[in-house]
Amino acid sequence: MHVDALPTMARRPANPAAWRRTLLAGFVIQLLLIVFVTAMGLQQLRTAADNLNAVVDLHMRKQNLTKTMEVSARQRTIIMFMLTKIDDPFERDELLMQFHQKGSEFATARLALLDMPLNDLEHSLLTMQRQLITHAQPLQDQVIDLIGADANQAAMDLVLRKTIPAQNDVIAVLSQLDTETQRVAQAASLKAREGHVVARFWLYLLSGAALLVGLFVAAVVLHYTHRVNREREQLATQDTLTGLPNRMLFMDRLEQSLIRAKRHETLVGVMFIDLDRFKRINDTLGHASGDQLICGVAGRLRAVVRADDIVARLGGDEFVVVINDVVALTPILQVVEKMLATVAEPYNLDGREIFSSCSIGVSVYPNDGTDSGSLLKNADTAMYHAKNNGRNRFQLYGAAMNAMAEERLQLETDLHHAQARGELIFHYQPQLNLETGHIHAVEALMRWQHPDKGLLVPAAFLNLLEETGEIVNVGRELLQSACHQTAHWHAAGFTSLNVAVNVSGKEFWHDTLLASVCDALEQSGLPAHALQLELTEGIFMEDIDAAVDRILALKALGIVISIDDFGTGYSSLAHLKRFPIDILKIDRYFVGDLPNSPVNKALISSILALCQGLHLGTVAEGVENREQLESLQKLGCQTLQGYFISRPVPVDEVIGLLQCDWQQTLGTIRT
Repeated sequence: MHVDALPTMARRPANPAAWRRTLLAGFVIQLLLIVFVTAMGLQQLRTAADNLNAVVDLHMRKQNLTKTMEVSARQRTIIMFMLTKIDDPFERDELLMQFHQKGSEFATARLALLDMPLNDLEHSLLTMQRQLITHAQPLQDQVIDLIGADANQAAMDLVLRKTIPAQNDVIAVLSQLDTETQRVAQAASLKAREGHVVARFWLYLLSGAALLVGLFVAAVVLHYTHRVNREREQLATQDTLTGLPNRMLFMDRLEQSLIRAKRHETLVGVMFIDLDRFKRINDTLGHASGDQLICGVAGRLRAVVRADDIVARLGGDEFVVVINDVVALTPILQVVEKMLATVAEPYNLDGREIFSSCSIGVSVYPNDGTDSGSLLKNADTAMYHAKNNGRNRFQLYGAAMNAMAEERLQLETDLHHAQARGELIFHYQPQLNLETGHIHAVEALMRWQHPDKGLLVPAAFLNLLEETGEIVNVGRELLQSACHQTAHWHAAGFTSLNVAVNVSGKEFWHDTLLASVCDALEQSGLPAHALQLELTEGIFMEDIDAAVDRILALKALGIVISIDDFGTGYSSLAHLKRFPIDILKIDRYFVGDLPNSPVNKALISSILALCQGLHLGTVAEGVENREQLESLQKLGCQTLQGYFISRPVPVDEVIGLLQCDWQQTLGTIRT
């Protein structure tokens, strides 16, 4: 509009129709501008995203190949060591096949890696690795020849003196290659992301500028008040994070579904869905990643069901799905199985591959309820039972579940008062040292002396303590009780007796752990070396570096650290080298069929040899008969624990076990 036209317009009355046409034309122009700018920006963003995906794909494959080489080399070392311990020809042949298979995997990965773009340092490390292999391979071949000639002792000597050190040199170079590959991948990814960020910046800038102008015109043309009211209605009925219906809208739609089902005499399936271990993802990766996971799950659930079915988010990590208008239970169960499968597929959260799962409870109208409140409550009850039975599964509602839920609620109430009433106590299970013939230590095992149900083992209530967080306070008081009791036994003359106390993950990572141990030792007067804290392998794997720092702080107090149930968890030999521990407890899984299982004998023998090399003590758990005891004794395991020696006993029965003549009780113990 020209300046000299302004007076003319001011003198003429405005034409409403022309003004509306002008506004409409302006709106159309701005809309076209937005579309043009958005299309250009999206094209640039798509190009940057494609570049980023290509870079990530290439370097992820490089990292996977490098990791394959490193893992194969480590496994060949372990297999080669195990071959020296096995006499059975069939088991030896099977291990030899595994040994050669790992070699083939190593060679295939190396050839594939050489075909990919590599920098100078990566080429240099691969060349160095090749040179080291040239030295290590003949030694491995010599070991295999000695084993084939039944010269196992010579083979073991060669493995320990030359082959393992040579293979460790190869693994060290592979570790450097893995580190370099990760560095190159991070650098390439960062560069690609920078291009993506630039494209996104221009997209946001241009789109924002066009959108501001467009919104100004739209605000005049459209009914602004009506739009605001509609948005308020959506906020009141939709979940702001996922866009799914919230509880209020869900209950309204469920009522409509029930009315329709009653009229048509059909079934309605209500599925209550709760993500497994969602809190761990939130605590470990942050709430932003947790929100991404929630959105990902919401999208997958919506994709599984039909358009007229209902998917809603009740809050947190809880979802509800309603399947409408079905005439049999089978279609409902098919949808449940699809949801379990799709939720369990991996998620990519900020470049990290994360796995999740869910537990699903199912109630069906009219079998499990005729109103929305009952159906939702019963589905929730069924979901809890699915989670209690192992997670990543579904559970149909049954009438008995209400009674079980009420019983659990009562048990939770009783447990709340159990500590104050002194109902949580320790029973003690001895650990026998075959070399000395005396009780070396006692493991303190928690029990609940329930006033109505009698003596309860941890399986009946430990999960409740974990869920409520009371495990920290209970663990602190029981630790003090165990230290005071052991100090009392020391005063009675059993000064060499140690006590082992289990520590859960929540206790280990709690800020008060060090202070609790210090207070227990100081108040009881128990020497620090007489206290053992037993940890599971899973605790280490949550955050290895932080776990090592915390264990070093505990060991600085002078206490002993042991790993419970070793061999069934997540740790590898590489991790074991980093853990500053004192004792490995061999899990009962390996001891159970020991007399009849050469493989178990070989594994236990390997663990014992490993512990001897690392200067670690060992305790074999689950010894239930004399045959197991004698087999362990022949393998060189000196400290045993299990029902064959004694079940866990109350505190007043421990003195009798300490005074017992175990040579006479168990027969002559040959040392």
